[in-house]
Order: sequence, then structure tokens, then C-alpha cells
Amino acid sequence: MTGGLRRYGLLGDPVAHSLSPSMYRAAFGHLGIDASYEAVRVPGGDLNALDREMRDLAASGGGNVTVPHKEDAARIVDVVRPYAKRTGACNCFWLDESGRLVGDNTDVGGFLHATGDLDGIDLAGAKVLLLGAGGAARAVAVACESAGVKRLDIHNRTAERAERLIEELGLEKIARTVAVPPGSVTTYELVVNSTSLGIEPVDLLPLSFGDVTVRFAFDLVYGRGGTEWTRAAAFAGVPATDGLSMLVRQAVLSLERWFGVESIREGTTDTMWAAARDGLKIGSAG
Repeated sequence: MTGGLRRYGLLGDPVAHSLSPSMYRAAFGHLGIDASYEAVRVPGGDLNALDREMRDLAASGGGNVTVPHKEDAARIVDVVRPYAKRTGACNCFWLDESGRLVGDNTDVGGFLHATGDLDGIDLAGAKVLLLGAGGAARAVAVACESAGVKRLDIHNRTAERAERLIEELGLEKIARTVAVPPGSVTTYELVVNSTSLGIEPVDLLPLSFGDVTVRFAFDLVYGRGGTEWTRAAAFAGVPATDGLSMLVRQAVLSLERWFGVESIREGTTDTMWAAARDGLKIGSAG
């Protein structure tokens, strides 16, 4: 790869805990790309700052967007790729050859790749319980739809937001809002926590495993040794994984958007996995 130093970064709030900088820096080294990657805090709700930071990074490279900015980012970009349009959430951006700011959503593919790695879990025909109704939830819901789930139950603290998600995504045929615990006994193949609960140690658990019957739990939050929620799942006898696998998988897809699929060498995913695990060992916790 040729050219000067390219700048990439992650925009979010909070963002200091993120493993993305160490993962991408390791990937750049593996791929021989002269680039930097930094975490940049952009206060929630500050659209002008988000627009400015996205365009500034894209001018020299590109970047990613995390909570709470994914839905705002989808409205800011000039060109909205299909998954970003479908979800209404953008987590990856760059400039095209015409200088337009392009936004995509790699969370959908990242979730599908991550769940595809789970033993005994097949989303086709499955019943899934989704906790949360924000930008990450939209990606999971679209992924579940594309994978052919039989039913998608969505629980959110504010039921109206979950109802709006179903309506805006046109998921009425497979999705419904539910209270927790649900009014009827249902066995879910998978329960997914897409809320930010668990990033901070003092957070309440998003769901008690005594309230539902579930075969596998997937927490989009990640942490050293898992999360409080995945540890609670294990204590209840429920196999569980945190969001580290999805983080790595969506990051590889972001690299493909920035540099082209043909530029991603064998071993890139393993390199990013190693960097993420090392980051957790030295103290990153969410």
C-alpha cells in the first residue's frame, strides 16, 4: 500500500474503554498499511461535532461510529449503503471517489458471522429474544430477518421505542414487543442483549435468567472474562458469549469497506482477535 499516513478513528460516548484502536492498529501492521486509529469522544446529541469529526476523519481515511451516534450518523452521511439504510444505523464511514461521505452498517454481517460460529445455534427457524431497541438492536433485528428466524420478540424499557423499531423496519410478520418475563412460556434458542447495560460495573443486569427459558445468551457488550450478564448465564446453566466475536467480525468487514476485499490477507481476523484479547488482559473492560 502506498500514500501518506491515513487517519481512522472511532466516534462515540463513552469510547475510552474500546478495544478498536488496538485491533485496527494490529490489522494495519499485518496488512502493511501506514495508518493510525484513535478513539474520539463525541458527546451524545452533538450533531455538529459528529458531522465535523466524521468528515475530518473520512478526508484522510475513514472510521467507525458507536453508541449513541449510529442512528444520527446514518442521517449525516451523503450516501447510505443498503444495510445502513435498512437499519437506519451507520457504524462505518469513508469517502467515495467523488468525495461523498459514505455510510454502511457492518454490525449486521458481524452478528451473522459471530452467531454462525456458535455450536448448535441456527438462526433459521429460531425464536429469538432481543433486549433493547437502539442502533445495535436494529442491526440484530435485520440480521435475524435475513437469517430467517421464526419469531423475534423485542423487549425494551420503553415499549413504544420497540414498537417503532418493528414498524420502521417492517418486521410485523416476525416481530412483536414483549414484557419480561413474557406472559406465556416460550423457549428461545437465543437471547441477545443489545443494550449498553454491562459497560459499567454498577449497571443492572438486562435480564434475569430466571425469567425466561433460553438455550444460548449473546451479550453485545464485552469484557475481561465475559460480562456480568454472561457470567450470570453460566451460573444459571445457560451457555453464553460476549460481544468480542461480533466486534472482531464487524471490524474485518469495515477493513473490507475501506481497502477492498482483495486487500485483506489471510490471518487478519486472527491478528485482530489476538489484539482484542491482549487489550482485555491489560485492563480494557468493556
